[in-house]
Amino acid sequence: MKNSKTSKGGIENFEKKVSQMLLFFIPTFIIIIYFVFRETDFKGLIGRININYLLLLISLMLFAWLLNTIKFFFVVRLIKGNVTFKKAFEIVLAGIFGANITPFYTGGIATQTYFLTKFAETIGRSIAISVLFLVLTLIVSLIFAIILIFIPHGFVTGLRSGFIYGIAGIIVAWSLIAFFFMKFPQKAKTLISFFFKIFLKRPPDGVKLDKGLNDFSEGLNYFFSQNKLLLLFIVILSILTQTVSILITPVSFLVLGIPFSFKEVFITQIAVQLTASMGFTPGGIGIIETAYAGMFYPFAKDSIALLTFISRLAYFYVPALVGVFFFSKLLREERKKIP
Repeated sequence: MKNSKTSKGGIENFEKKVSQMLLFFIPTFIIIIYFVFRETDFKGLIGRININYLLLLISLMLFAWLLNTIKFFFVVRLIKGNVTFKKAFEIVLAGIFGANITPFYTGGIATQTYFLTKFAETIGRSIAISVLFLVLTLIVSLIFAIILIFIPHGFVTGLRSGFIYGIAGIIVAWSLIAFFFMKFPQKAKTLISFFFKIFLKRPPDGVKLDKGLNDFSEGLNYFFSQNKLLLLFIVILSILTQTVSILITPVSFLVLGIPFSFKEVFITQIAVQLTASMGFTPGGIGIIETAYAGMFYPFAKDSIALLTFISRLAYFYVPALVGVFFFSKLLREERKKIP
């Protein structure tokens, strides 16, 4: 009976956190809708939409979900876990919702870990899977940031150039620091304790810090100790998933019939997408729209509001709405398991 109460409490706490995030997410979404459509000519909008490219946009979005599920499925198998492809798809979509309503997208991995623990894996193995996902995310972000730094993009000047190089530099620095913390947990502990004492005038929680750093260190070592061909496949799959996601913006231009340079838009979108990882609002909402509009205004001009909205529908709003369906479905299934 005690275990039942504990489990129920875990679900209630999880739902409470989600509800708190939705209190920010929903009104912000309504405000954005208002500013996008307050002066929109809906007849003109419908008339300029290219249906074929709209279908391609939808296909890209669905393909990105499928690739994410395949990646998740193989990462679980890498850790010797056992989850069906159907359940993997449901957990991935629920994770997208969790990511889109939390700052820095942190809720995505937390949601995946939570539901893995409830339906397929032990807590320890679920945490290991979430750590491997973090390692994988860092690797892919680092690769795209390096591409952004070295790929020629002379078309970018002034503030936009500083933004692109700045974002790439921050991602590279953050990734290297994260890998350092994972690889050398004791040195990381010393550094973290030093900064806590300097800036917060108090030491961090030693037990939690040790456990967290050791978990990440073990996860990093485990990741790189696996079959190299399988690791290469998962990394390539992750890069492909990210690339498909980036292609949503060029296709959004095509949907609205806006002339553009594919190379310029593709490179710019890499920078905008990397910005998402630094959004301190739930799902980066508001921040990403602002960065997107600012970076793509020179290409889209007066159509920038509609372009921003259409691309964010595919990147963010539709996946969040679909994700909440699977999130609720998994929660209902979890409740049925509790006596």
